[in-house]
Amino acid sequence: MSRVRTDPLVAALTHPTRQGAYEALLQQEEMSTVQLQDALNVDRYNLYHHLKRLVKVGLIENHRDVGRARWWRTIKDVPIPSMGKTGGSQRTFSPLEELSKLTHVHAIDLLDSRGQVGAKQLVQKLAQEYNIPLDLPWNFLPGKIILVGIKKDDDD
Repeated sequence: MSRVRTDPLVAALTHPTRQGAYEALLQQEEMSTVQLQDALNVDRYNLYHHLKRLVKVGLIENHRDVGRARWWRTIKDVPIPSMGKTGGSQRTFSPLEELSKLTHVHAIDLLDSRGQVGAKQLVQKLAQEYNIPLDLPWNFLPGKIILVGIKKDDDD
């Protein structure tokens, strides 16, 4: 399987924790690690991992340290990928909401990495068996699988 190349900024902001941290920092002049941790409800180790990635792509910086507190701010303002989110006052529907309007749709939440890896392998195996071109990035893990069924007529 080949790697999919994408814009590093887009790749960095597609993760919900990094996107949340970046959005929080856009709203404030600066935030401490503890403030970000509270705002995002993540543990500190996880948060530092994501902050390092945002620093690496040049979106934020750790601009000062006071005692043991690290303070962060944005240094570049870029559009945030929507990833199916709704925004603004005008309500739009995500693809999942649109699919849920169909009568034969089932969504399976994949809550842990084991299920996500297994689901990805299953989808890749099905694509291979049915000769469906599917080039998922190496770091893609599904969060949900949607099954859409077609009701057959009794005449068939």
